Amino acid sequence: METLTGVITSDIKSISYSPILFYFRLTDRNDKNYNLLLHRHALNFFLQAKMGSMVEVQVLKNKRGQYIVKKFNVFNSEVMF
Repeated sequence: METLTGVITSDIKSISYSPILFYFRLTDRNDKNYNLLLHRHALNFFLQAKMGSMVEVQVLKNKRGQYIVKKFNVFNSEVMF
């Protein structure tokens, strides 16, 4: 499992409702972008995080090479932009 820390730099978008699946982009301190998918506790994340929130996520890569969020921590929900 890999840990990524950074700022959410896109809107949190719903890709699917059944099963629920969210997409967002995370940018780390080195300006590297990660496209992340979130299924587990997605509604809780949607309520806590906004674009500009600082988050730490633990991710796994699936067979398609996509980053899937397994755990997350939202440090601040204040918009930083």
